[in-house]
Amino acid sequence: MRKVHLFLVLLTLLGLSGCTETPKESQTSPSSSRKVTSSSSTTVSVKTKERTEPNPPMPAEVAERLKIKEGNTEAGGQETLPSSKQEQASLKENTQPSQSVKKETSSKENQGIRKLLPISLKLQEEWYFCAPATVHMMLASRGVSVSQHQLAKEMGTYNPYGTHNRDAIRVLNQNLFGYPEPSGNQAGYRLVTVTDARPGSEDIRLFKERVRKDIDDGYPLYYTFNVAQIYPGKSGEHNVIGVGYELTADGKDISAIYYLDPDTHVQDPNYGGLKKLTPEELLAAMVTCGEKNYAW
Repeated sequence: MRKVHLFLVLLTLLGLSGCTETPKESQTSPSSSRKVTSSSSTTVSVKTKERTEPNPPMPAEVAERLKIKEGNTEAGGQETLPSSKQEQASLKENTQPSQSVKKETSSKENQGIRKLLPISLKLQEEWYFCAPATVHMMLASRGVSVSQHQLAKEMGTYNPYGTHNRDAIRVLNQNLFGYPEPSGNQAGYRLVTVTDARPGSEDIRLFKERVRKDIDDGYPLYYTFNVAQIYPGKSGEHNVIGVGYELTADGKDISAIYYLDPDTHVQDPNYGGLKKLTPEELLAAMVTCGEKNYAW
């Protein structure tokens, strides 16, 4: 009887342990479900909340380093970023152009293009040799050497008048091109008489056009003007060599004419015989002359 009782106790204990399952915690991530099986074989899914810790604030210095700097960097080059706002401010300050550079740039922008032929000044060897001296320089600029006295002889220059322009240009063409006067489209210098020196006149327009063409092609011009209108207190008609021009800032018009004066009495200590006039001033001094006014 005692054995039967002991057997029943053992059987009861075995039955209790066989129908109950101790739940096990899953080894998955916190966001996965935990499965629990009850004694009635019912499956229950329980979701847990995922907890996200915020990142600590980034130090300002580090954030500044990570910013993308604006500006161009040459291919293959390296760019060093400043490590602080103070360094950035310093860099910006150091790259600003100075006031003097700005003024110089502005001055250059407002100044027109100047073109001067590289011609050496030769003073006239006699007081009435302005034409021989001018033609001498014109020939020399093209590699032809003829003395002033030889040119004066060929031109028929005489004291006290000097030289007629038709003779000066005849000798110039003969020595430079091999004939006294060009015909048709032949190369050579041609004399022109100015009749209208008013701003905007056809004479002014043609003069500017011819000056620019000749100087650009490397040929100086021959000018004759009334001395009294250029050099107050003097009188007579005078010949000089045109050596250049200056354009307006936009490059569309001639604003100034340059010439070399061979007269010994009008030499400047700094610029020598180099003189500058507006086209209107020069033609106004030409129109009152008895001789033809310029050759181009």
